[in-house]
Formats: sequence, C-alpha cells, structure tokens
Amino acid sequence: MTPRLISKLMMILGLGTVVLTFWGTIHYISPFYTHTYPFAWYGLILFLDGLLWWRWNEGLILKRPREFAVLLFWSAILWFFFELWNLRLQNWYFVGAPPDGPWPHVEAYLDFGTVLPGMFLVYRLLCHLKIPGRVKTEFVLKGRIQKAFLMVGLFMLVLPLVFPDYFFPLVWGAFIFLLEPICAKWGARSLLVEAKTGEWTTFVRLLLAGILCGGYWELCNFWSLEKWVYTVPFFSEGKLFEMPYLGFLGFPPFCVTCFVMINALYLLRGGRHWDPEVPRRPYFLNGEPERQKALRAKHKAIYSLIIVLGVFLSEWSYDKMKTHTIDSRSEPLQQILQDISPQDARRLSKKGWRYPKEVLKNWDEAKMLIGVPFQERIRRRLELVTLLHMGTVNARLLESAGIDSRKKLGEQKVDELFAELIRVNQGLRLRNKPLLKRRVAAWVNAATRQSAFY
Repeated sequence: MTPRLISKLMMILGLGTVVLTFWGTIHYISPFYTHTYPFAWYGLILFLDGLLWWRWNEGLILKRPREFAVLLFWSAILWFFFELWNLRLQNWYFVGAPPDGPWPHVEAYLDFGTVLPGMFLVYRLLCHLKIPGRVKTEFVLKGRIQKAFLMVGLFMLVLPLVFPDYFFPLVWGAFIFLLEPICAKWGARSLLVEAKTGEWTTFVRLLLAGILCGGYWELCNFWSLEKWVYTVPFFSEGKLFEMPYLGFLGFPPFCVTCFVMINALYLLRGGRHWDPEVPRRPYFLNGEPERQKALRAKHKAIYSLIIVLGVFLSEWSYDKMKTHTIDSRSEPLQQILQDISPQDARRLSKKGWRYPKEVLKNWDEAKMLIGVPFQERIRRRLELVTLLHMGTVNARLLESAGIDSRKKLGEQKVDELFAELIRVNQGLRLRNKPLLKRRVAAWVNAATRQSAFY
C-alpha cells in the first residue's frame, strides 16, 4: 500500500475508534465504558498522526516508530513523576479502577503513555495550520531576567511541598524555569533562546495545545467508569466535567513544562528528537572526533542511568498510588448488593446489566425483578455507589453514618460528616485506607450536581 493510503486508513481507524469509544461509553459497553481514556486517546493519536503524514508527510507511529516508542516511554515516566508530587498535593484521586492485578499495572503505563504524544501531535498540527500566526513582540527576556530563572524555579518547586494548599499550581510551571537555562546553554530546542529575540510563537502554540488537550482529557474522563476526581483547595464547587473552572488554566503551562522537560532530556540522546524541526546535532557535539566520542559515551551513561531511575520511581509511584490515590475499584453487582439481597443481584445480572448505572437507567424494568422489600434500598445503594464511583465500601460507610441516599448526602456539612465517618470507620473498619476530608467534600458537592456544568 502507498503511504497516502496507509495514512488515510490511520485517520479512518483513529476517528472510528474515538467515535466507537464514546458511543460505547454512553451505552455502558465494555471495554469502552470501563476504559474510555486509553481508547479515546490512542484513537485520537492515530488520527492526528495519520493526518500529519497524509497532509504534510510528517508522522511518528509508522514513519518514525522508534521515536514514537521513546515518547510513549518518557510520557509514562514523567506522569508517574507527577503522581509522586500528588502524594503531597492531594489534588486528585482515582475511582473505578480495575481490580488489582497485573493488567491494571500495565494499563497505567499505557494510559500515561498518551500524555506527551497527544499534546505534541496537537502542537505540530497547530504549527502546520499556523494557528496562531507568528507571534513576535518587542518584549524580550533580557540577561538579568534569565539569571533569575533557576532561583524562581527552585522557589516554585519548594513552595508547593511546604505549603501545598496555597502553592500547588506552581508545580506545573516550575520545571520551565529550572530546565530552560540548561536547554539554552547546551543547544537544545529552547523557548528561552526564542524569547531573547521576541519570538513567542512556539510558546503560544504550546499553551493552546495544552488547553485543547486538557478539554479532551476532561471530556474522556467525565463519563468513564475508571476516572479521576479533583480535590484541589478553594476551587472545588464550580466544575466543568470533573475539573474546577480555574483548573483549566493549569493545562497550558503543563504542556510547556512537558515540552521543556523532554527537550532537556533529549540532549542526552545525541541529537535524536521527536520534533522534525529540531537540528539533528546539538552544537556541543561539534569539535574533535575524540571529544565527540567521549561526550557521547558520557551522555549515553547518564541517559541509561536516568532510564533506570525513572523506571524505579515509576514503580514506586504506582505502589504508592494503590494505597493513597486509588480510592475505589470496579465491582460486579453481586458484590455491590451482597449485603442487601444476593438473589436480586443475580436476577439483575442475568438480565445482562453489569453496571449500577445500567440498572438505574432502566429502573422501571429493573424494579420488576427486585423483591418489594428491597427495591428502595437497592436503588439508594446504587445511587450512592455511582456517585463519583465511590464504590461499595464508601457507600456502606455513609449508610452506617445514617446517610443512605444521595439527597441526604447533599444536605450534609463537610466538617461534621467527615468527623462522623472517621468515628464510624474506627468501629467498623470498612475502609483500610485513610479517609481524606477533601474526598468527603467532593462527595457532598457531587450529590447536588445535575449535569457536567455546575
């Protein structure tokens, strides 16, 4: 097959995957409902890569598969790194995760591997479409400002660790200030070098790519069974999908941060880069052959060490996530209703309904299969379990505290409810993970929510 035909097939397959994923998600069809994010994102990546290949003879998946694989790897490593930061920040947590085992471990790498390819392909599309056009201003970064970059970056890195409730947004921009001076000094692709001449086009396109990808991330997340929930301080009451409105401002600098981090890291790869616009050879490799050989050997050793360290930190991060960040896992109806009426749970399952939201969607039909004494109790349990996919353990904890319906939950005061849940759990030991007030606040806020906007 010709390259143009292959690229068209990639576009069709990618777009088809995206459409099928969202169709399957809203109809509660597995695996799309349970794993919306990876299907939607790999579909989009395939479509964008095919489009770039078809229209501009540029691509990664088939044209430069090695660079695509390397980008997937570092994407996962970098996001696991940010998951470690979240252990301190407590800005989000995961619900509806698959039961613990080898597959969820692998899936975490696959999911996080989409972050960089997705953003960078959107960025390259904006470059080719010239959206926006050239952004050149009279404002340039002068030497005195550049010298302060490292100090600013250190403050932005330390403050969120010391005062996470107040300075958590700084994490998403700290590495821009820390690593850009390194990129500029050693000849990597550098936004700082461009800014010296008043050239801001790349910077603005990265910001735009970040907000576009952020919107798509949240769209994929909202209707999925396996999802993340934000618990950022001060801004948790008004949300679009699961993201607080002001939280969308974090996506643009995050895209720039990833761009800078990869540029710095790729200095150690001898000029190989995912971006075709980056020169093949950094200038520091020019010179005597013996010097070049020594530098390459040194960089290869450092790069290999970073790979080993990155994998170690990722594995450590995943282990910590299982205890601190993953709050609930997907459950069959039999497990959700085991303490109420196992017989009714089996009847509902035989009907072909696998998920609580399916039962609630077809409640008029479902209640005909349920014994009259259990109808109301089952409906309330399912409504609680599906609220932010909190799971059976948290639903039972709320019921034990006298909160047996979504309506009652929405009427609670967070401080009082949190204290009561702590007291109840000390006696019943339903949760074996720490209960955080922010997550209780998320439940209360979600209980009054009627749509993706509030």
